[in-house]
Amino acid sequence: MLDMEHLLNILRGAACAFDLVPKSRRYHVDNRGFATDAKRLRGDFLAVGRDMRVQLKRESTNYRAR
Repeated sequence: MLDMEHLLNILRGAACAFDLVPKSRRYHVDNRGFATDAKRLRGDFLAVGRDMRVQLKRESTNYRAR
């Protein structure tokens, strides 16, 4: 049974590798792309700052305990 599954897996992989005409992709074009990127970047910046603040606070607390 395992050999049959292995063979089918190999055949599926070969079929994917030889797929010469892939399905077309549809891209969503957003007219507010720059504003969306800026908003997400601000959120990432705040999250990184928050994580760094927590980590530095934790590390300074551990340093004092030594």
